[in-house]
Amino acid sequence: MTAAPKPESQPEPKIFGYTDRFAARPGESLSFHVSCEGPSTYQASLVRLRHGFTGEAGPGFLEAPVPSEIDGEKKGTKYACQPGSYVEIPDPSSLLTSPEGLVIQAKVYPTLPLSSRSGNFGAYHVTQNSFGGASDRQVILGNWAEESSNGYALVLDAGRPTFIWSEQGAVKFVSLDTPLEGHHWYTLHVEVDTAAGLIRLIQAPLSNIMNRYTDQALPLEPEEKVVAARPSTAAVADAPFRIGAGTRLDGERWLAANGFNGKIGGVSIQRSAPGTTDTVADWHFGRSRREDGLLLWDVLDQSPNQLHGRCHNAPTRAVAGHSFTGLVDDFRLVPDEYDAIHFHDDDITDAGWPAAFTLNVPSDLPSGVYAAKLTADGAEQYLPFFVRAGQKKNDVAVLFSTATYLAYANDRIAFEADGAEIIVSRTPILDREDLTLQDHPEFGRSCYEIHNDGSGVVFGSVRKPILTLQPKHRAWFQAEGVWGLPADLCIVHWLEVENCDFDAITDEDLDREGYDMLRDYQVVITGSHPEYVTRNELTALEEFTSNGGRLMYLGGNGFYATISFDPEQPHLMELRRSDGGTRPHQSPYGDKRHATSGELAGIWRNKGLPPQKLAGIGFAAQGFDRCTYYERLEDSHSPAAGFIFQGIGEDEHIGDFGIMGGGAAGAEVDCYQPGLGSPPGTLVLATSGPLSDAYLLAAEEVYESIPGIGATEQPGVRSDIVYCALDGGGGFFSVGSIAYTAALSHNNYDNNVAKITGNVLRRFRRTEPLQEILSESSLQPAGS
Repeated sequence: MTAAPKPESQPEPKIFGYTDRFAARPGESLSFHVSCEGPSTYQASLVRLRHGFTGEAGPGFLEAPVPSEIDGEKKGTKYACQPGSYVEIPDPSSLLTSPEGLVIQAKVYPTLPLSSRSGNFGAYHVTQNSFGGASDRQVILGNWAEESSNGYALVLDAGRPTFIWSEQGAVKFVSLDTPLEGHHWYTLHVEVDTAAGLIRLIQAPLSNIMNRYTDQALPLEPEEKVVAARPSTAAVADAPFRIGAGTRLDGERWLAANGFNGKIGGVSIQRSAPGTTDTVADWHFGRSRREDGLLLWDVLDQSPNQLHGRCHNAPTRAVAGHSFTGLVDDFRLVPDEYDAIHFHDDDITDAGWPAAFTLNVPSDLPSGVYAAKLTADGAEQYLPFFVRAGQKKNDVAVLFSTATYLAYANDRIAFEADGAEIIVSRTPILDREDLTLQDHPEFGRSCYEIHNDGSGVVFGSVRKPILTLQPKHRAWFQAEGVWGLPADLCIVHWLEVENCDFDAITDEDLDREGYDMLRDYQVVITGSHPEYVTRNELTALEEFTSNGGRLMYLGGNGFYATISFDPEQPHLMELRRSDGGTRPHQSPYGDKRHATSGELAGIWRNKGLPPQKLAGIGFAAQGFDRCTYYERLEDSHSPAAGFIFQGIGEDEHIGDFGIMGGGAAGAEVDCYQPGLGSPPGTLVLATSGPLSDAYLLAAEEVYESIPGIGATEQPGVRSDIVYCALDGGGGFFSVGSIAYTAALSHNNYDNNVAKITGNVLRRFRRTEPLQEILSESSLQPAGS
């Protein structure tokens, strides 16, 4: 008897999407971009997000439907998300269309010439690659169209410089014999001699301080090859001219193909004819038409033809070029030394999907955290966003850590890093979305990871699917605990329980608007992990507390490292890593300044703005095996802190419970450090109980490699809760732990963490200066 054939398994239906930006005010519009894998239709609805964690330890996942214009059935269409950064050159006069008579020159610094990576990269010992192998062909420049096999291109084929063109319907090419060495500068030169019927291809090694090996350690020889050709009969291409990637046609979209990994600079094109040579284009990647000299999206052509280019998928600019001397590290001061762009075949900052629908934010929609909820049979996806305040503001604002969300966006370290188990001191526990992410490497990497070529990822963007932003997501390094937006939704629901309406603000909005955004608020509450901030944000928050504002820093590892938002497209965040502090990787010397701001990369502590100055505490350690409680200290019994500990026992352990690791103190923790600027009047109210040696002293505290940096040996590995009243009536309350807010909901919010935090909130909302001690009865919650 023959067994019946098993039915073929059908792929799980999926819906993906993103918004055009994180936040909008009433009266503004947001666009939503959606791709469906399987469903031909889906339902869209607007919901207010109230709480994220789905487990039994809290109130569960909570949302509230909000009737809106986006509600209803939508058509489902699948769109490609194609990584690969490049510069596209609009060419309305077709000056670049034909290869006839062209003389092409480019300087190249390949970082993955053979298209396969091996080695051990970064702090987490990354050895695996979720993206698989890259193409053996990497396009340096040209208009070659893979489908029609016409046009021309200068490429690397298996690392060998190659020029490709089409002739009488056939693909022709000339290749050099020797693959280029990785991390070494070369000049590549192509001459299409129409009169002589020849094509000449030349490579010549260049000496440069940033070459991996010295000329003596690795002597390299120039190489040249000449072939007969009939370029006069070459087919005319219809594909756009690009630098850094080729093209492939997907419907009506020209997507990236065969992206280059490495730096390209010094690109010029001339056209020769008997007795004459004309410059077609002379691009300079280090010069900017902006008054501030920033290197953003536009690429300058210095020739009379003005064939200016436009960057796509954010290749890395402001990088050391072929003439870099190593003496000046600011690209704005020596633009000729920064005539280079670093391209990656896995760069993705804009999926480029068309808008599926648009929400015009109603004038009466309260500020808060919302999402477009998309559902179909067996598929669900949330596209979160924030509604800012309209004309009427509340007295409390929550600063959501959108820069941190982007830094961790689509983190896949658990799959690629040999050190993942060491980080968490156990086997990582994966979320369903983590597995989905492995099936979609095209959605890009987090800023904690490395590119295919081994360089660090430095850009995060709103305009692509971010699966770690799903409100139900659980972090692999938190034993299925909350992180990012799901963690900050713990604050959202706690405020709801406190009957405290709030206004939502984001990092990019505060960076753009500064203190003017904060001046009307009495209290600003941070998220659980405001690690990445701009200089403008730090300045605004310092001005806020100096002018009577009250800051509740309810997180850990806050105000730590430098980021920038693109001033032209603020959906893009830049995060380079310098050679100091705790970091997963670091940018090479010469590449440490942000192209989007000119700001030097690194931690704020090393740039004169340690978080201790602003919030009284700063990053001390991290560990992910378990969390602990807090013990009260002598300062907690000061009359000035009496309001904080109303209803709390003298010897009561604070937060020996919580969603994250079973305690309120842990994950990434901060401590009081007067030597780094903790204000003299700061009260150290409580400190963490026992932590394990999985918690290690922060790298910036380790001046020399010596034993004794674990929690059981090092007193600096701890979390402190501090409070300080400042001159002018303002002040801060800081908890120094990412795990803190995940303990708020324990026992239906009837616990000492929620009580302490509520006590602080009520006092901070009062207008009396914080130095003034109020009676206990005046600070009782309503109805008590």
